[in-house]
Amino acid sequence: MDLIPADELKPKATFNFAPMIDFLFLMLSLFATLAISRASLYDTDLNLVQLKPEEGKGLYQSQSEIHNINVSISEKGNYKWITEFQSYPMESLEAVQKELVRQYELGLFPKDKSKTEVLLHIDKSAPWEPIAKLIFSIREAGFQVFPIYEPKEEKL
Repeated sequence: MDLIPADELKPKATFNFAPMIDFLFLMLSLFATLAISRASLYDTDLNLVQLKPEEGKGLYQSQSEIHNINVSISEKGNYKWITEFQSYPMESLEAVQKELVRQYELGLFPKDKSKTEVLLHIDKSAPWEPIAKLIFSIREAGFQVFPIYEPKEEKL
């Protein structure tokens, strides 16, 4: 007769998964909180604006105190910087963000960033992901974003 039973001397071949599951749950809740807070920070106050040209004025002419920047998103998700005379293709989100910051630092925009509006001309069949990423990157640079649509001209 042994003092310690033989089955208690054998090493256990099980692994306790409870701490690992707790850790994974905490990580999941952390990333969910980050995603929700980022969306609430950058996704609020987003309004769709209808762009109507005034009589005798061009479509892209801005108001006196507000500076407008025009960026378009094509049906393939490509970005273009639109000026009064020409449009320039932008290769990535970072290029758009760097151009905004560069022109702001050069003094081409008002010192108060709230007086600079970025108007997004979005193609009707553009994928949503590049639109959302562009909105987030422009907001991170500190500028206001306004997705706009141009009404279709009626054919006579």
